[in-house]
Amino acid sequence: MYKPFFMSRSSKLFIGILSFLPIILLLVFLFMIFSSIPTFMIWDKNDPTPQEMFSAFAPLFILGFGMSVLSIGLLIFFIMHLIRHKAMDSTERIIWILVFLFAGIVGYPIYWYMRVWKNEI
Repeated sequence: MYKPFFMSRSSKLFIGILSFLPIILLLVFLFMIFSSIPTFMIWDKNDPTPQEMFSAFAPLFILGFGMSVLSIGLLIFFIMHLIRHKAMDSTERIIWILVFLFAGIVGYPIYWYMRVWKNEI
């Protein structure tokens, strides 16, 4: 007999917030890029200094790096959750892995709601 996978309600909420965070950060990232367009248009007329370029692009790089680290961490966590969740058959596990790989950050909140929040076991 196997031990069922158990998470407390607060752990589930924390993972839920983390699973929605890449989507929110992506929207913030896009907003930052679109709000930088006037700066880029000014740069078209005269060359920016390296300090100006660094101050414009550093927040984008930091946010992008944070999003990628969070997404990879969530991917690892959810795949480990899939492996430890013994009630799922192998076909469903393969489907979820494909959802993670092809749908990316959109698949994380869906899996969280269906398999972590509603926890069948």
